[in-house]
Amino acid sequence: MGRGPGHRPGMRPGVRHLPPAAVTHHHPAALSSQQLPTAVAFVAAVAMGIVALFHATRIVTDEGRAHHVPAFVRQVLRGRAAAFVPVEIGHTIVAVGMAVMFVGPSGVASSGAFALTYLALAGVFLVLVLTNPACCEPARWSCCSMLVVEALAMACMARAGRWPVGDLGDLGDLSGWFAVVFAVAAVAAVGGPLLRRARPAWDAAPAPITPAASRLIMAGGMLLMLV
Repeated sequence: MGRGPGHRPGMRPGVRHLPPAAVTHHHPAALSSQQLPTAVAFVAAVAMGIVALFHATRIVTDEGRAHHVPAFVRQVLRGRAAAFVPVEIGHTIVAVGMAVMFVGPSGVASSGAFALTYLALAGVFLVLVLTNPACCEPARWSCCSMLVVEALAMACMARAGRWPVGDLGDLGDLSGWFAVVFAVAAVAAVGGPLLRRARPAWDAAPAPITPAASRLIMAGGMLLMLV
C-alpha cells in the first residue's frame, strides 16, 4: 500500500493527527518583581533597604564601638539589648538580598551564585544555633533560627527561579511551609510587645535583640513574595 509524501513514521493512515504541542521552558529569569505592582515592589525594596541600614548601623553604634555617637542614638538603635554582631550581619545580608529580589535584575536574583550565597548563609546560622553557646539565650536563638529559614527561603526561590516556591521534587509546595513560619513571625513581632505591656511581670524575660518593626518588615516582605 502506497504512502503519501507527507507520511511520517508512527502515523496511521486515515487518522487525523494534531500538530505536536509547542514545548515550553521555564527560564530562570522568571523570578521578578513583575508579579507585583511596580509601586509595591519599590516600597518593599525601600523598606528592606531601611532595615539593612538599621542593622548595619547597630553594629557600629553598639557599646564600645562608637563612643562619639550620642547615648540616646545608641539607645534607640540598640533597644534594651546589646547588638549580637553575627545576627546583625545576617539581617543586613538578608535585607539587602530581599531588596535585590524586589527591584533588582531578575537574572541576578535567580542566579546560581545568589542561591548558593543564601544557602551558605543558612548553613552558617544553623551551625551557630547548634554549636554557639551565645545562641542558647532565647532571643538570640530565635533570631538565628529565623535567619536560617529566611536565607533558606531565598535560596529556594532563587533556585526555583520564581515566587512562590512550589513543585520542588518530593518536598511538595515549600511556599506553604515558609508562609506559615513567616506569618507566625509577623504575629509574634506584633504580639510580643503588646503582651509585655499587658503583663508587666513578663518584662523580666529576655527582650528580643531585633526590634519588633524590623521583624515585622522582614516577615511581611517574605510573605509578600510567598503568597
